[in-house]
Amino acid sequence: MTRNCSCRCGPFTVSLIPPGILKPLILKILENRPLHGYEIMQDIALRTGGYWRPTAGSIYPALTSLEEEGYVERHKVSQGERIKQVYTLTEEGKKATIGMEKFSEELKTSFNHLLNLW
Repeated sequence: MTRNCSCRCGPFTVSLIPPGILKPLILKILENRPLHGYEIMQDIALRTGGYWRPTAGSIYPALTSLEEEGYVERHKVSQGERIKQVYTLTEEGKKATIGMEKFSEELKTSFNHLLNLW
């Protein structure tokens, strides 16, 4: 089941996915093993129970940006007759994931503070 990643708050639509979370999440996912873009999209959907299914239109620009920033490398890999672009973490990408647990705790705390507003 796919859920909507935004909700109505009176006349406003509020995104429930914080801006800027995609790139750190991609790095965290790539810690485990090299993946291609579609696999990253599937992993996010799986981790969120189908709640968030990023599109190719958001995943590939984020991967391109991470590559330009030196956090990931792209390699061509043959899978049958198809050639896939597989992404791996660089040393800089590995360093960037070191503080992810702290980031995760801070994000949870921030959400809890926001939830307490209501």
